Amino acid sequence: MNKKKANDKSIAQDIQPIDDAFRGPTKYVATEWWYFDAIFNNNYSAVISFTKSSKKNLLSFPTIEIYKNGEFVVRAIKRYIFQDFQISKQIPFVKLFNDKVIEFDSDRFNNRGEWVYNISLKIDNHETNLVFKGTTKGWKIKSKTVGSWTVALPKASVDGDIVVHGNRLKVEGIGYHDHNWISGSLSTVLNLRCWYWGKILGKTLGIVWANVINTSSEEELLAVVNQDNQGYFPIDSKNIYFNSNKFIRNYGRKMPTSFTLKIDDIVNNTPIFVDLKMDVKGIHRRFKRMLISPYWRYHVKATGIISLGSIKETINSTQIMEFFRSI
Repeated sequence: MNKKKANDKSIAQDIQPIDDAFRGPTKYVATEWWYFDAIFNNNYSAVISFTKSSKKNLLSFPTIEIYKNGEFVVRAIKRYIFQDFQISKQIPFVKLFNDKVIEFDSDRFNNRGEWVYNISLKIDNHETNLVFKGTTKGWKIKSKTVGSWTVALPKASVDGDIVVHGNRLKVEGIGYHDHNWISGSLSTVLNLRCWYWGKILGKTLGIVWANVINTSSEEELLAVVNQDNQGYFPIDSKNIYFNSNKFIRNYGRKMPTSFTLKIDDIVNNTPIFVDLKMDVKGIHRRFKRMLISPYWRYHVKATGIISLGSIKETINSTQIMEFFRSI
């Protein structure tokens, strides 16, 4: 397929806690979601997501998904109505009945500038009690294809416990958190054809990336490189190369299982070079009953290098990425 680049150029900007707070209700923001994931040292990984409707007559869906060695283990989800929640438009905070689900540590932010979240969610006999502490600076992007995207924790240290089928496991590892919402008209959603999204977290360097394609075959490539305890470096889309290949059939859909991401850019007089390959280890087709808008989560083996100025890191680790198709 011949693709053309989207005209809008997306530039990452600094954030405050309010950028990760509840956005709705507004004229166009109908649904937004908070996403947390972590890969633990015991071969388990977890994704905790919280989809919140801005409309009082629509449902909201807290979800826990657990994986082991990249393979899907369990998914716990429960439906609630708007009135079941207390939620803040000033800081990241969600309370379900009497239980705090997302709690931002305002004291640590005000006193030390730290971004720390307590994530506690229990659904049936599955549970997560995790502390996410950011190791680098967060950012936000607003673009034609992506909508509004706040990446509050491009990388975080994570510790706590998870409960899987009633068994409690002490865990620690590396995590990530972002917050998305559609801030345009309904046509923004309807024009979306597919997206690829992921992040590669190294020892001190990391990259968050996305490739978004709309129905007119416009393509928007996004990438932001982060350095621990330093900051972020937005990459010019002209200097990003992304390719997908090795297609298989999954639930009757053609989908890729191998990806290449390359970057060669200079940001703030700092040379940045990325050469990464991502090969699928495990595939989880989410929402299997949906006939449209299929959505896959991948665990991938990422190999290659990320370099920022004089710092060069070799990547050889498991990472999480996602693939969505509108049809």
